[in-house]
Amino acid sequence: MNESLIEEIRKDINEKKLDAVIVTDIYRILYLLGINASFNIIEIGFYLLITKKELFLIGDPFSFSLLEVPRGVRIRKADMINVRKEGFSPVSELRALLTELKIEKIGSFGDIRLAKFKTVKIQDPFIKFFLMPDEKRVSIIKENASICEKVLENCFNELKNDSPEISVRNIIDDAIYRFGGERRAFPTKVIFGKNTSNPFALSNNRKLKDGDTIIINFGIIRSGVGVEIARTYLWGTADKFLKKTYNDITEIYRKFLSFISYGKIAKEIYKYVLELIKDKGYEKYFVPPVNAPLTLSGKGISISEASNFLIKEGTLLYPQLNFYFPGKFGIKFQDVFFLEGKHFNLTNFFTEGEIDVLLVSD
Repeated sequence: MNESLIEEIRKDINEKKLDAVIVTDIYRILYLLGINASFNIIEIGFYLLITKKELFLIGDPFSFSLLEVPRGVRIRKADMINVRKEGFSPVSELRALLTELKIEKIGSFGDIRLAKFKTVKIQDPFIKFFLMPDEKRVSIIKENASICEKVLENCFNELKNDSPEISVRNIIDDAIYRFGGERRAFPTKVIFGKNTSNPFALSNNRKLKDGDTIIINFGIIRSGVGVEIARTYLWGTADKFLKKTYNDITEIYRKFLSFISYGKIAKEIYKYVLELIKDKGYEKYFVPPVNAPLTLSGKGISISEASNFLIKEGTLLYPQLNFYFPGKFGIKFQDVFFLEGKHFNLTNFFTEGEIDVLLVSD
């Protein structure tokens, strides 16, 4: 178990005169308990109650059947009838435990509401860990990035005219496991042609045709650590407008990544990227964010107009750009960016430049 982090949370309990802290995020729970496992967020459901002296893990029978609980953690298994009534949540068992322990004031890292109990939002000690990963986590991220490269290369070898989106998606999903991934981070997306113009499109039976845009977006989880990448490619002979737009946006993305460096403020980076987009006339097609952390719980650095985060060595970023031209096409890029010496982009595959794209000549 992560005793130092647990003690840090207990320090907050004492200083803020709380009775306990409730942890609701599954990935924080697994990390605190030292459980090295990869699960999608819908696969298991637990609450972890941290008191001044004890740890209580509250969950449903399905979730408990999937992992081994460390010694010293008290188990509270919810009744299946109540679990079904609560939308497969063990919240009834949580309430019963809080009442039994005579808990009144509870700390939480997020905004939660529990009837009859006072909840207080406290500082999240995990944020620093997600922003500035330790050596072990960085090593796993790099290994995951290497798996993504193999998955993408395998996909290229299988692509051909008339390949259905759903078939290519299945090729990627199979390769994720074959090359060492333990879970998909989310449902893999492979979309072609006009389907790429809809940010909410899912893979279907549309077949790959000459001149199509291809968007590939997938992620893997391994040892509880996630990595996501997104790429856009042009297949065959694209029309003139698509070629120009594609080259413009890849150039914006290249400049965006090159601008990220030590000492920059996040909002300064955002302003720079937005100006590049405006200069090219693509602002109305741009869909934020420009950095979406894949920490499995959505925590990380926000590169936005309001963020004052200082970029420094050891910072982990997931830069991305998303553009959607309704009824025509979409363009999406996303990478894993770790500021360590002169080596930044961990998912720069197949090219010697800043990003992995296929630039199209006029």
